[in-house]
Parts: sequence; C-alpha cells; structure tokens
Amino acid sequence: MSAKTMRVIPYVEDHRNCLLFKPSEDLTENQMASLQAALKQAIQAYYQLEDDELAAEPLPNTNNRRLILFYEAAEGGAGVLRQLISDREAFPAVARKALEICHFDPDTGEDLLRATGASEDCEAACYDCLMSYGNQRDHRLLDRKSIRELLLSYYKSTTSSSPGPDPRAEHLRRLLNQAGSELEKRWLQFIDERNLNLPDKAQHLFEPCKTRPDFLYEEHYVFVYIDGPVHTYPDRKQRDREQTECLEDMGYTVIRFGDLDEWEGIVSKFPHVFGITK
Repeated sequence: MSAKTMRVIPYVEDHRNCLLFKPSEDLTENQMASLQAALKQAIQAYYQLEDDELAAEPLPNTNNRRLILFYEAAEGGAGVLRQLISDREAFPAVARKALEICHFDPDTGEDLLRATGASEDCEAACYDCLMSYGNQRDHRLLDRKSIRELLLSYYKSTTSSSPGPDPRAEHLRRLLNQAGSELEKRWLQFIDERNLNLPDKAQHLFEPCKTRPDFLYEEHYVFVYIDGPVHTYPDRKQRDREQTECLEDMGYTVIRFGDLDEWEGIVSKFPHVFGITK
C-alpha cells in the first residue's frame, strides 16, 4: 500500500466595518493621497481612536487613486464608520478636525503655517499633520495646501444617506412611484424635506401576517403604516390591531402615522429609525 499525502491550506475569514469614499470630482494623485491622510487622522482624532484601529487604502491601487477605502482594523470595530453616515453632524465635524490638523483655521481657511507649539512652519506636510509612520510611502505626495478648499467644502456640507445603492433622489423617486396613496406620498416628502432616513421598501407584502405595510425599514425591523380616514372605522381598527400584534409577535416594531397625527412628534420617538440627531 502506498501512503497518500494530503495538502491542507488554512485560511481565515472575518468581517470588518468599512466605508468607501468617492470624491465628487476628479482629484490629482497628490490630492487623493493628502485627503486620505487628512481624513484618516481626523476620524481618529474625532472618535479618539488609536492609529492601528483604523486603516485606509487607495483603490483600485496606489498608481490609480480613484477611491479611498476606510476600514476598522479589528473585527466588529468601534462602529465609527457607520456613525459617519448615520450622524449628520459627524462628517462636517471630521472635516473641521482635518482642517485643524492641516494647520488651517476651519472658520476662515487662514493658513496658520504650523501646529501649536511647533518651532518651524509646515510647507507641504509634517508629522504634526499628514505624515505618519504608516504612510511613509506617500510622503512625497502629501500636500496639505492642495486639499484646503476640499476640506472647507466638506466642513460646510450636510450628510444624507440612501438605504440602497441608488442616490437618494433616485431612491425617493422609486418610493413615490410605489406609494399607494397621496397621503403616503406626503409622508415621504415630509421625511425627505427633513433629511430623515428614507425607508428601504414600499408596499412590501409580509405573508406570515397577511399584511402589506406601506413602508419597511429593514435594518431596524420596522414597518410603517400611513393611516388615512378609513382606518378610523371600527372593523378596520380591529384588523389593524390584529396585524400589529402579529408583526410584533414576530419581532417587528410597528409605527403608525395617521392623517391627523402630529408626525413630528411620532418621528421624534424613534430617532434611531429616522436618523434624528439629538
């Protein structure tokens, strides 16, 4: 008998929070490298992270910088990248911190020339701003002045998120087309005008409870009903109660907006769903 050899190839798989950053305009190689360094430093400073807790890489590669991939180095991570999207004040605050790190006055854009306590002016980059041990290969590209206007525009920007891969305007258009009534369209416009989180789906049939809620927030397991005048009739009220109980028994939260209800008050009770910053 001959012995057979077996080759075993071990591998490891994990899951990490990541954020893909794509500037809205074409930037130079120097600007992309500088922006990557500035935002990484600013995110770490704003969320009080250690340098090894957050990583950043250019995509598709260092010779063709079109995107910046940020990811939390530890599996699970601190969740800061998710907060950058869900908290509307976070990204402008990070941009402000980046301006300060790059020796600019964030309110006026004035070049302060050096870090507080430094003895020499910083011309393009220094270890008090963009340079670090981890990005030594990019040192020749770093130029804080090349991204001043970008960071100022980011500081003055607002953040809005879309539940899907489409831009927010396109996602809203699709939801409006799927809406079953004018009242539902009014509710979507109410949500959009306040820059709140849009639902993921409209008119989603939930077969186990024999109901088709008006909107669904998938991540939060929330169904939303927009109740018109017909829902005031006793038989409809009873059916609504039964459907709500069925959904809640299956782990979903049900939020109802009536025609005469105070919609502002209702959304304020569910800030984690609608993305209200307190």
